[in-house]
Amino acid sequence: MQKLLKRTSQVHRQAARRQRIAREKNASDTRKILHRQQKIYNKSQRQVFRAARQAQREDWALGPLAPRRDVGDKAETYGTVPLRLMQGVEKTDGKWKKWGIKEGDRVCVVGEKERDKGVIGVVRDVDERAEMCK
Repeated sequence: MQKLLKRTSQVHRQAARRQRIAREKNASDTRKILHRQQKIYNKSQRQVFRAARQAQREDWALGPLAPRRDVGDKAETYGTVPLRLMQGVEKTDGKWKKWGIKEGDRVCVVGEKERDKGVIGVVRDVDERAEMCK
């Protein structure tokens, strides 16, 4: 009888260990995917900003001979940000505090490098998964 109880408890421990290992692997895979998405997002953001700075330098250096970027193929997208950069990246690390912000609230933009720092606006949408407000 003692051997049977010992074997039963061993089987339960093994099953619990397998479940724990599977949960940890799933969490690790999720973190890897999110990290990869964040890297791709940051890289594309840097490319857009780098191209904009390069165009600005070129415009300044060439003066009136600078190419017209607001006509031709890129006339529709001149001065805009690609849609994939506006969507953001989902975050599931749970570090975002619940601030109690909801649609219709008036908020002030804060940040060190934001162009719109200090601007007061109305929240149109709150996305808790991506940790951002629009």
